[in-house]
Formats: sequence, structure tokens, C-alpha cells
Amino acid sequence: MTTDDLTARLERALGLQEQHEGDVRPDAAALADLHDRVARGRRGRLASHAAVAAAVVGVLGVAGWFGLQARTVPQPAHTPTPSVTAAPTPAPTPAPSAVASAAPLEPVALPGLPPMFRAPEGLLEQTGPGWFLLAYASGLYEPPAGDGERHALVVSAPTGELYHLLDVAPGGVTPVRWSAPGTARAVVWDGQGESRVGTVDLRTGDVVVDDRLPASAEWVGMSGADELWLAASWDDATDGTLHVLPAQGPGRRLDVALWSATVAPDGRTVVGAGPGGVVEAVDVATGRRTTPATPPGQTCHVVGWLDATGVMASCVDPQPDPPTSRWNHDEHGGQVVRLDVTGGPARTLTTLGPDGVVPWTGQHVRDGVLVASSAPLLSSTDCYEFCYGGAYLWTGSDVREVTTSVDLGDDVCEVRAGGAGLLLRTGDLCYEETTGSQWWTVEEATGATRLVGPAVESDLGIGAYAAVERS
Repeated sequence: MTTDDLTARLERALGLQEQHEGDVRPDAAALADLHDRVARGRRGRLASHAAVAAAVVGVLGVAGWFGLQARTVPQPAHTPTPSVTAAPTPAPTPAPSAVASAAPLEPVALPGLPPMFRAPEGLLEQTGPGWFLLAYASGLYEPPAGDGERHALVVSAPTGELYHLLDVAPGGVTPVRWSAPGTARAVVWDGQGESRVGTVDLRTGDVVVDDRLPASAEWVGMSGADELWLAASWDDATDGTLHVLPAQGPGRRLDVALWSATVAPDGRTVVGAGPGGVVEAVDVATGRRTTPATPPGQTCHVVGWLDATGVMASCVDPQPDPPTSRWNHDEHGGQVVRLDVTGGPARTLTTLGPDGVVPWTGQHVRDGVLVASSAPLLSSTDCYEFCYGGAYLWTGSDVREVTTSVDLGDDVCEVRAGGAGLLLRTGDLCYEETTGSQWWTVEEATGATRLVGPAVESDLGIGAYAAVERS
């Protein structure tokens, strides 16, 4: 079985289609739908191209086809010492340890992963806000001889140390929620491109599969104490289901027509787009479905929530029939709008010119402020339809690029609210399988930047493909 992942195949197929088959290219809404399906992994997720790449290789072995394993880690030939630094590889001088432990910390060297310590007894009980659970992968295509590909779950302390919890059997685990010290909710992959949702024991590696959810369910977020998961058919988005899961007991199923979904800051409403770029809002409590007003005659892509009743969307005139090979938003009525889920009219925030920013995947920061990546859908861009990324703060019609106190080095592939400010993932070539994927926290007001999930400088190291903060 090839190790080339489904996400990369979709991107490459899309690229070939655009370059060589412009006369049969789908319209903008269809491309947005396709990209939504690919980019859902970047929303945390269900993480990024690297996350999917890490997820589709290998087979899990314990508890049926699910299971993790703690492996004996070879002792290092030297003594690596993790620390926080703006450079991709941690400097040799460690920050003061955030772990109160009577025993000295034990360094471990894991090929393809940055220097870290073995997790001491009681580490997980000391975690809280500012701590991150990271999923690492190394050697995706050409593993170091004699060692093989490694997937690992790692804890990052606020003071910079990395702690190796356990190795994950090839296939991958993408954590999405970490609310209890010793367990995390995660998407667990079987190595054949299929996934199930489960609860991972961070001490033993055992996985309890959540049978209330079907295979390939995707994380949406929280509605109060309930989890929200979307199960959408690739063949027929009108046959989708939004699953509302309490901690215990049966969940509720709500019919939806969505390719992707994002939940309101208050958890009461989910909004997304389905076939043809039609926007739909779903009341989580009642299941009531409505269609917010959009600019007449345009198709829209939902970016994220601006406040409890409004979402940001990027809208554009529909493609002609037959479609063209390139449809620049600045040349075809492109605009950034606020859609009102309570029934009010759409309101234009800004029209798009060649020097504008097309917002794409975003998250609510606070009322009126959203952080988002951008789409290269303008006449001024040389990487049309491929180079999605960047980090931009929107306040109404005002947009500015997120500033950082250090040079991040690579492209910003993903941006979220979190980490006491903003959480950014960087990597080389966001539209391909990223190498050296790293996570950073950025203080919005000052730009103060801290490296949370470093990677090693190696063509083999995929780096930290997923990150979730302790809540």
C-alpha cells in the first residue's frame, strides 16, 4: 500500500485538473466544497496534510484494530536538553522545569523527533492551561534504518520542555480535546484511511472506541458539555448527520446538509456550507435548520464566527457554464460579508481588490474579532488554488497580518484561537505533505511568540502534526 495520503492526492488531482482541464473545471462552489473536505483536517484540524499523512499509514494492533503501545526507548548517545527557542531545534540550555519531581529528568533521543524527556510519574496531574498535547510523526516515507516510522504523543510544558508519553502504533492518533489529565478524545486511524473516535488513556495507550459515532466522524467543537461531531457523505452532503454527544449515555442525531461545520461561541448554533455553496445554520438544541441570507446571485464560503449571531463568509459570483480555469475573486464581485443566522440581511464588510485578503478558515477570538487563514484566489497571486495559509486578524472590515516576535521561518499553514492568544502551525509548503511542522503560541497584542511544538531539521521529520491545549 502506498504511503501517499488521501489529502495530497486530492490536492494534486485538483492541481492537474486546473492546469490541464480548464474547460471542464467545476464551478467555484464545487471547488470550495472539495477544498473544504481536504482542509477540514487543518481545522484541528482534524489536522492538516501532515495529520492525514500520519493517519493513513500502518495498522493499529491492540483492542481490535485500535491500540497504542509504550515502547522501550533507546538511550541517547549524548544528552539532549529541550528548551524553548525561536529556532526549529531547541537550544542546549533548558528552561526551568515546570514539573515538580523528586527524581531527575531522564532525557530520551527518538530518531526524527526533537530532544525531550521521559514523562516522570505524576506529570499529567500537573498539567493545566498552557500545556499542550502534541502528536508527532517521523520518517513518513523513508524511516531511519532499523528504527522504522514513529508516531508519538508528547506533552509540551509552558516552560518549554517536551515529555514523551508513549508511542502510537503506525496509523496515527489525532487528539482533538484534552480536558482530563490522563485521557484525551481523539480520532484514531487504522492505517487504511478509515478512522474512529475514541478516548485515549495517556498513561497506558489503551483506546476505548466510541460506538455512538460512525467511522470517519469529524470534530466540530463543544456545545456546553456536549461534543459535536459531523458525519457527512462525500457522495451526498444532503445526507449528513450532526451528532450531539453527552459525556455518558446516548447522543442525539440532527439531519444536516453540510460538507463542513463550525460552532458558535455560545455553542448554540452550527453553521456551514453544503452542495452548491448553500449556507445552512442548525440549532443544536432543536435541530431546526435555516438558510441565512447571502448576497443575491453569489456563492459563499463560511470562514468562522464573528459573534454569537454572525459569521464571516467570502462570497463571489458563480462561474459560467462551462466554467473557466481560473476565477479570481477580485475580478468577479468577490466580497467579505457578515451573514446573520437570526434572519437579518447579509452585510458587506469589504469588497476584494487584487491587494486584498480572501479569508478562508477562521476561528472566533472575541466578539467582533476573528483570526483566519487566507485563500490565493486573487489576480495578484501566483499560486492560485494551492497556497492556502497565513494568519490574519479581522475586526469588521479591518484586516491585518498577525505579527510575531520571531521569524517563523516557514509558511503559516493553520491558525486558531488558543494558547492564551493565538495558536499557529508552520511548515514547508502548506499545500503538500509538510515537513518540520511546528506549533507556536502568539500573544495577539504584543506579538510575543513561543515555540510549543518544535521539529528537527530533517527531510524525514514530519514534526508535530496536531496540537491541543489542556482545558
